[in-house]
Parts: sequence; C-alpha cells; structure tokens
Amino acid sequence: MTAIRPEDPDLLIDLIRRSPLLEELQQDALDRAELQDRLAVSRATCHRHTRTLDELGVIERVDSHFQLTEAGWLLTDALTTFKRDARSAVQLAPVLDAVGDAPGEIDAKAFADATVTSAERGDPYSPVARFITLVRETEALRGLDMDAIAPLYMDEIQKRIVGGMETEDITHPGAVKDSLDGYPDKCMEACASGYLTVQLYDDLPFGLAIFDDRVGIGVCEQGTRNLRVFVDTDSPAVREWAESVYEVYESEAILLEEYTQQGFREAIEA
Repeated sequence: MTAIRPEDPDLLIDLIRRSPLLEELQQDALDRAELQDRLAVSRATCHRHTRTLDELGVIERVDSHFQLTEAGWLLTDALTTFKRDARSAVQLAPVLDAVGDAPGEIDAKAFADATVTSAERGDPYSPVARFITLVRETEALRGLDMDAIAPLYMDEIQKRIVGGMETEDITHPGAVKDSLDGYPDKCMEACASGYLTVQLYDDLPFGLAIFDDRVGIGVCEQGTRNLRVFVDTDSPAVREWAESVYEVYESEAILLEEYTQQGFREAIEA
C-alpha cells in the first residue's frame, strides 16, 4: 500500500482529479463496468484509477465490486468540502474586489459560510432568483442599487412594496429614469403606498440588500447590468459592515420626494 503524503502536491492534485470516482462510490459499491459507465471513461482509464486508489488504501475490491475504505470515506468527504469551498472562493472573488472600495473594511473570512450564487451557462438568472427568494421572506428591505440586482422582477417587488414591505433603495438616477419610463403607473402606486423611499446616488460600486435576517451583495458583469454573482449571508460581521456602508451612502444621497418625472427632475437639479 502506498502512503498518502500530505506534503506531496502532485498526489493531492491527482486525488482531486480522481474524486468523481470516489464520489460515485459514496453512493454505491460498483464494479468496474459500472464505474466506466458512470464516469464515461475508457476501460484502461478506469483500471488505472481504481488500481491507484486501491494502492493508496482508499478503495478496496470485495466480490468484484469496489467500495470505499474507512480512510476513503474520510478522504472523499475532505475532497468534496475542499472542492465546494474552492469553487465558492473563486465565485466570491469579484464580490471581494467590489467591496474593497467601499467605506469600511470587511474581513473576507466573514463570508466563509455565505451562499454564493453565480450566473451559469444555461442558467444566467440564478443569482436574481436567489435575491427574489430572499425578498419573499423579508418584511423590510434596504439597499444600494437593488434595481441592478433584479430589474426583471419589477412587478413582484412592486407588489411586495404595495403589500407593506418597508423598502429603502439608494440607486442610480439612470435606474430611476428607466423605471419611470418603463413602469410609470407601478412606480406611482409604489410611491403612494408609503412603503417606498428612493434616494439618488451617482456612483455605486455594487448592489447591496439588507434583509430581515440576511445581507446580500450583487456584482454585475463589467460594463453591463447583468448580475454576475449574488452572495448572501447571516454573518453578524457582514451585517454590521453593511449597516455602516448603507449609512455612509445614505448621508450623501439625494432623497427623491416625489416618484414622478417632475420629482425626478427636481431631485437631479438639487
């Protein structure tokens, strides 16, 4: 049996490459033909993988079927956790870059348990869907540039506001103009409800949403209003940071007192 040496980076990389096989054996004990089929690899490749993992003592063959050893179960759990955390860290990178320019510092470790939702090929609206899920669960909502997070869900957010969701949004003048041009009646109804406060700010580096129980941060693709990633967490450290960031922008923003074209022009002139 070959010993696994943690200091051997090549071996660790090799184990990560072979982790799909280990993950399949977490579900069932499988023979070589079944492994070939599930992994979509050749017989030679499957033989090479199983031989290596057997030599390392993380799988064993019993009655023609391969199964994980006790060490294999521990290793597979560790590899699965590492891959998940590494993927989240990569997805989190644009968010950490964006918040780096915000007033007030936040330790990246505060996002350790965050839910990271990225736009994927075939599912580009998953970050927006995550934001809307949290909107449905909150009674109050404050944030920066939330129009950029979910522009396609204007109807649903408007209904939540009219229904009593206390909402404060600090946003770009251009976003307000687009909303007034595209949804004049809904904007007026939301404003008349008494549950919506809108303030204008020219330069917002990211979208921020402060819910009852969580804080969300959204970052768009560069040069577009397409949401690239949405991160949300119930971390007390992130909430404290988000509250302080919101207060800074709120102190410098211009209140839109009347959600009409005339009110918008007056706010811009102010």
